[in-house]
Amino acid sequence: MRIAVPIFLKIGMIAGIFLAGCSTNKSAQQIPKNKEKFHVFILMGQSNMAGYGTLEAADTIPVPHVFKLPTVYKESLQWQPAAHPLHNRLSSDRFGLGLPFAKQYLKHNKGITVGLIPLGWGGASINQLNKGSNVYNDFLVKLAFAKKYGTVKGVLWHQGESDTVDEEAANSYEQKLHKLTADIRKDVGDENLPIIVGNLAEFYGTSKEHNAPDRVKRINKVKQVLRNVANKIPATGFVETTGCTSIDAHNVHFDRASYIILGKRYYEVYAGIKQ
Repeated sequence: MRIAVPIFLKIGMIAGIFLAGCSTNKSAQQIPKNKEKFHVFILMGQSNMAGYGTLEAADTIPVPHVFKLPTVYKESLQWQPAAHPLHNRLSSDRFGLGLPFAKQYLKHNKGITVGLIPLGWGGASINQLNKGSNVYNDFLVKLAFAKKYGTVKGVLWHQGESDTVDEEAANSYEQKLHKLTADIRKDVGDENLPIIVGNLAEFYGTSKEHNAPDRVKRINKVKQVLRNVANKIPATGFVETTGCTSIDAHNVHFDRASYIILGKRYYEVYAGIKQ
């Protein structure tokens, strides 16, 4: 007779297997003492950066050699083993592109440990993320903490849906994004810090909620701004969303498989800049 195992027990069993397997590899659970061996990436944007994909039991197991700073915390900041969800701000934060990116990065950068600073906030406009905002102030605190332990290597950006809601927001998006890019580089202290931006989903603007002609026009405007970043700002890259699929009927968010694809694409674009 087959006995059904509750999902929380399955997660616990898998986690136990993982920890047993890692017990002989303490380096996978430790921050390197050498800052040059600890590469930190900043994750900024809204819900498609925070992650909206379905979580599987194995996704909650920490990835070896990857750490994160919590999005929301009550006590002092501490590096934590990184597992999905990376963000813990909203109940909708689930599987995202940050860890697929980190896994791909580790494949091609042996002997390195990755640190992630998740700053995504579902529904946030660029005004809620730019310098002077609560999110940016939080970024500055976490940046100062992260620089004590590692070296900031880049920014992954996926945002723009909320800036298609009206004409003013769409028209000013390019100026604000370029300003934010400059602010981040100045505060990190690296004028050539790689910044990788992802396009809005191809399917965004096809649902009844978003397919009015004026809205589609604004969506296309923001998409063009994102696509042009790599042509207008040095050491930036653009990630296309071709072939990705949606998880929801609103055609806003990517599904789990698409976040894996995007994480790999972000790495490929990043690697192209660093060559």
